[in-house]
Amino acid sequence: MMKSALITGISGFVGRHLREELLREGWRVFGFDLRPAGENVFVGDLSDRAALTRAAADCQPDAVFHLAGVIKSQDPQAYYESNLFGTLNLLDALMQMEKRPKVILASSSAVYGLTKSPRPITERSPLRPVTEYAVSKAAQEAASLRYHYAFGLDVVVARMFNLLGPGQSPDLACSAFARQIALAEVSDQNEIVTGNLDAKRDFVDVRDAARAFALLAEKSKAGQSYNICSGKAVTIQRCLSKMMSKSKKQLSARVDPARAQKNDIPMQVGSFEKLKKATGWNPRIALNQSLSDLLDDWRKRTRRGDPPSEIK
Repeated sequence: MMKSALITGISGFVGRHLREELLREGWRVFGFDLRPAGENVFVGDLSDRAALTRAAADCQPDAVFHLAGVIKSQDPQAYYESNLFGTLNLLDALMQMEKRPKVILASSSAVYGLTKSPRPITERSPLRPVTEYAVSKAAQEAASLRYHYAFGLDVVVARMFNLLGPGQSPDLACSAFARQIALAEVSDQNEIVTGNLDAKRDFVDVRDAARAFALLAEKSKAGQSYNICSGKAVTIQRCLSKMMSKSKKQLSARVDPARAQKNDIPMQVGSFEKLKKATGWNPRIALNQSLSDLLDDWRKRTRRGDPPSEIK
């Protein structure tokens, strides 16, 4: 019998790739999103518990992949309204179902914050969130796991490290670089403006992450957290250099101190051993391929006129 999935935030970066992955694996896929996003997508907001209840009742999912939420905002309250209270609305809606689905909660490595050990972060590492976003995700995790401990709802936490790949928002560093390079190639610009390039991050391709989500729905243990990462730390500078080397145009980089992130964490690298042991997952797509695909995607978007014409 075909399994059914409900993806909140299905039009987003991870949601689009997860939809494709689940369809390949034979799932029937439904979405819940702020905007129309193709077939079988319910339109609504996480603040609307009634809309969430109707969507869950209509599609009767075997698994819910909760990806929707706020990643960047000038208003700190927005993080909590969406990531925490919106999640509570979703979980309350699922609790009303006679057959309760498994919930895969999309969290972030940001919850680990400033780590004191140079060793890869495991799921046992303490949570030391330093940004409003990270605090909201840590709160989201705790509130969601309460539904497992108190009410028996099957909740699994997936902590994604830094994602890369086609379709990524230019709000994130590597995608912002790729966008600037693509625009520079069709203009008289030759300078790529950046923030801090010294930070080291653990990058994983979004398509590998989507595959991890699908496996977690089938093979994970409820009440547990799993890192989705590559296990390798790479500087932002290296990612920029790799993409600039893929351009035929002679480009230079300029660091703008105003673009430096507050509370920026100097290094973060994770361990995916727990995920591998539970599901057999390994990252398959190399960093160089992820960066190439991201840059090629921005070249296509530039030709279509998707981004603004000026370089920011």
